[in-house]
Amino acid sequence: MRRFVDGTGDSPVPSGAIVMTGGIFVIAALGALPVPEFIGRVLVLELLVVLGYLAYSYLRSAFEGRLGRIIRQPTSAFAVGTWVAGSAVLGRALVEVLPEWRAAAVALWAVAVLVWIFYLSLLPGAFRAAFDRSAGGFPATGVVLLSVVSTQSLVVSGDAVLPGGLPELVSAALTVCGYGFYALGLVLISRRYLFRSDWSLADDWDDSNCILHGAMSITGLALVQTDVFSDGLATATWIWALAFFVFVEGVEVARAFVRVRGYGLRDGLFTYYAPQWSRNFTFGMFYAFTLQLYQSDTAAAWTAGLQGVIVTYGQYLVAALLLAEIGLFFYDRLKSPRGEAG
Repeated sequence: MRRFVDGTGDSPVPSGAIVMTGGIFVIAALGALPVPEFIGRVLVLELLVVLGYLAYSYLRSAFEGRLGRIIRQPTSAFAVGTWVAGSAVLGRALVEVLPEWRAAAVALWAVAVLVWIFYLSLLPGAFRAAFDRSAGGFPATGVVLLSVVSTQSLVVSGDAVLPGGLPELVSAALTVCGYGFYALGLVLISRRYLFRSDWSLADDWDDSNCILHGAMSITGLALVQTDVFSDGLATATWIWALAFFVFVEGVEVARAFVRVRGYGLRDGLFTYYAPQWSRNFTFGMFYAFTLQLYQSDTAAAWTAGLQGVIVTYGQYLVAALLLAEIGLFFYDRLKSPRGEAG
């Protein structure tokens, strides 16, 4: 289908977010929806096809000499994190709905680790560009927090996929590393939007800024799942994720009104960009974190009521947003069949 509507163009680097979005939907929200069990297996197999196609596109681009030039750009360098998270989260989804495919799930996790090691070699240059205060510096957005998402995805997936789970020391080290990346990213994003005036809400508030809460949600999920750190830290992480969820999505609502007023409904709101998948991922991840924390009975009692509401109804919002993004993707591709690959 993608070849039919798009031709043979290269897939954008952030397209790995399609797989990580679908994977977290299968892991958390799908099981709470009134759908037949086989739907999860079909979705996971389809995600394997999508991941395979993306891998083929990236490898072809690498052999033809284009990929190296692309990922030297800071935005694309950070976006390689979607390849890590996509592979890792899909491995977790695979073992949950097709447990007899554990060997394939372990292989996906191993691929994620190898890509993560390569990703680490890209991050110093990307962070230097983001810290550069000159006119040529990279204006940081939520994409910098893909460093967190990729790192914590190894914990979330590895603990479920590997026989016996990840060793506690490895889980703790990766989790702390993720917190460190988050602190760096928060400084950069705050500096970009609080201390610079060369941006507008309509054009410069980036879709990837939702990762401000998504990165903390996947960190919290890793905390609850591995149980390496205190329960209090998990609750504090959930409160942080909730606060940024409310803040960021409030900004998104205001941005939607501004864009519709300036560009009209279609161009202002219903325009497809690959980074938009990150929003679906962050909503699904916040739901997954809340569900895991609620079921673990380790959350503070005063948060249980709100968590119960999210666990009861959140899966419907996650599903609705996912269907909307899929529809937007196909509408954009059919409208301009030789446009950017998705």
